[in-house]
Amino acid sequence: MEILDRYLKAVAKALPEAQREDIIRELSEDIRSEMEDKQSELGRPLTEAEQQALLKQRGNPLLLAARYHQDDRRVAFGRQLIGPVLYPFYIKVLLFNLGLTFMVIGTIFLGLSLSGQPVHFGDILSSCLLQLFIQLGVVTLIFSLIDGHLTKNPDRWNLSGKCGAVQLDIGTGRNASLPTGGSQQISRFESLSIIIACTVALVWMTEVQSYPLLILGPAATFLRLAPIWYQVYFPIVLLTVFEIVRAIINLVRPDWVRFRKLWSVGVHVGGLAVIYSLIRAGSWVTAADSASDGANQYAYAAQIVNQWIYYGLLVTAIFSAVMLIVRVTRLIRQPRRRGGSAGVGEPAKEGN
Repeated sequence: MEILDRYLKAVAKALPEAQREDIIRELSEDIRSEMEDKQSELGRPLTEAEQQALLKQRGNPLLLAARYHQDDRRVAFGRQLIGPVLYPFYIKVLLFNLGLTFMVIGTIFLGLSLSGQPVHFGDILSSCLLQLFIQLGVVTLIFSLIDGHLTKNPDRWNLSGKCGAVQLDIGTGRNASLPTGGSQQISRFESLSIIIACTVALVWMTEVQSYPLLILGPAATFLRLAPIWYQVYFPIVLLTVFEIVRAIINLVRPDWVRFRKLWSVGVHVGGLAVIYSLIRAGSWVTAADSASDGANQYAYAAQIVNQWIYYGLLVTAIFSAVMLIVRVTRLIRQPRRRGGSAGVGEPAKEGN
């Protein structure tokens, strides 16, 4: 019962870790018993559609898992923004994003410290608070939109995500039900979230050009972004716009799964080209004033920061290249529909 396994995996992801195994075991036995009773009544195995109908009666896996949570953690400012159902996922995503951001900030301040520049606690705190405000705002906005839809439309969900992940959908009709015939669809909430995130990224990149403080923190007083960043600014903006366009298309046509895969490979190649150009540049920050009294210290600070940036770009390039190979391999191995290839507008049979 593949659909049942996917349903149980989706429930398990949202359960308290301490109770997960016991709850899934009990839930599995209960649902399987119900399906076996139905099979005995009909005198034949249940079809995929009949299994889906039974699972729909159980309800959204996220809401089902929420019943087993004894805590009532949520985000609310006057009214609820993120309820207890999505709160654990919200915290995980927020911590992951903040972890990456603080790692970048830590790299900059470490470079300053190694170069002999004074590092003040107030500078570190102000930089961290600024990034915390940005990340908190973006992630909270996206999750509040998802939570609002989940509250208003608890039955609009499917299991077409990777590894049985629950996908919420703002569409109607077949988009709001479990997939039939093995077809795949892209969650409109996924597309909407990408549009919001990329738009925020565009605004942030535009502001960084005028206010390097957003990325360099207090080091912006004596460090400058090297010319290479201004050279790759337009390609990065173009790739971000391409991703927004793709998300808008999939917002209208969520069944164009293969289109997304092809488009994503193109954007991924473009991203690798940008990373390659950055690595070739060899210098990514420069000392602000070579004529000042602390010119030598500033130059040494820039050298240390550049070394760390080089290692970061190198790791990013390797990881990105591996991911591109994986994507292309999956695309080549993707099963095609009988009677022809899976066209741009045809739903794929394989998850991402």
